[in-house]
Amino acid sequence: MVHNPSTSFAPDYAVPPGEYLAHVLELKGMSQAELATRIGRPQKTINEIIKAKAAITPDTAIQFERALRVPAEIWNSLEAAYQLRLATQRDGARLNTFAPWVSRLPISELRSRGKLPETNNKTDLIRACLEFFGIDSPDALPQSSTLAAFRKSPAFNPDDLSMCTWLRLGEIEAEAISCKPFSRTQFRAVLDQLRRLTLENNLQRVKQSLIDSCRRCGVAVAFTSELRHTHVSGAARWLTPDKAMIQLSCRYKSDDHFWFTFFHECAHILLHGKKAGFLEGSNEMSEDEEQEANAFAANLLVPHQALLALMRERPLPKQRILEFSQEWHVGPGIVVGQLQKYKRLPMVTPFNKLRRYSFDLTAL
Repeated sequence: MVHNPSTSFAPDYAVPPGEYLAHVLELKGMSQAELATRIGRPQKTINEIIKAKAAITPDTAIQFERALRVPAEIWNSLEAAYQLRLATQRDGARLNTFAPWVSRLPISELRSRGKLPETNNKTDLIRACLEFFGIDSPDALPQSSTLAAFRKSPAFNPDDLSMCTWLRLGEIEAEAISCKPFSRTQFRAVLDQLRRLTLENNLQRVKQSLIDSCRRCGVAVAFTSELRHTHVSGAARWLTPDKAMIQLSCRYKSDDHFWFTFFHECAHILLHGKKAGFLEGSNEMSEDEEQEANAFAANLLVPHQALLALMRERPLPKQRILEFSQEWHVGPGIVVGQLQKYKRLPMVTPFNKLRRYSFDLTAL
């Protein structure tokens, strides 16, 4: 194909293809009627293309290539770029209707975590928020991001959008963790090993060991500090049939809360099937499932019969708690927390010094 350099056109902006067609006809001294005759089309069609009332189809682009010696790829590219610009303009108008939704999102917190750009352009911000959630409309959010089984404080009613945002942050982190296909048998077995980590003082080592051990069983563990108005400790859900995720906020920062939350979420993965997700307090979340997860976590950390035997001992000095901790390979702070739960120890006690308050995600 011979291509006349004088008609070469590769702009870095979108223009109506008809403008370029008019320009080419002028350069060649060719009328619309002559072009119509050359390609066997009505003159009205040529005129409508020039006035941007009709699009250049691939068939027409091929005909223009033969008649005007301008490659069909150029005509197709001009048309595609122009149509994309029009679609972007229409989409921008649609996006602007989502401004009230964006105003309810924790924008400053997402920016501080590097998930949203610093921009004063309202449309760009709305577009970035939709991309963060991986959705095209706020209407899609409940189906994509709120379905999870999670522990939250019963004293608060978390903001739905803040909760969705927190869950999405964990989802993004978990998706980046490479996991082997889920194995229920391996996951259950590894939990008995992980409980020994409750004695570990190096929190970085604890975090990495949890992530590595669980991903080998098909479970991604995401550490996501809580957002304002969420009051959530942990979440569990299935990302795919072969990959589960556990999300931890380390909200209370104490070792007994942290480990109980972790094993509670493990119970949801092990005991409650591969649900698409269920939200505590909704119809999909039963009280029986929650109590079952609580019992699993408590018994795995401190076997119930052993705890009952310890509670019957009189007196119960600090040294005995430390001995029990070593005997059952569990952190002493967790033993204290269990004893307080069953009111064998008061909430305010010198034994609280055995509970570590170091699970701060800003330090991890």
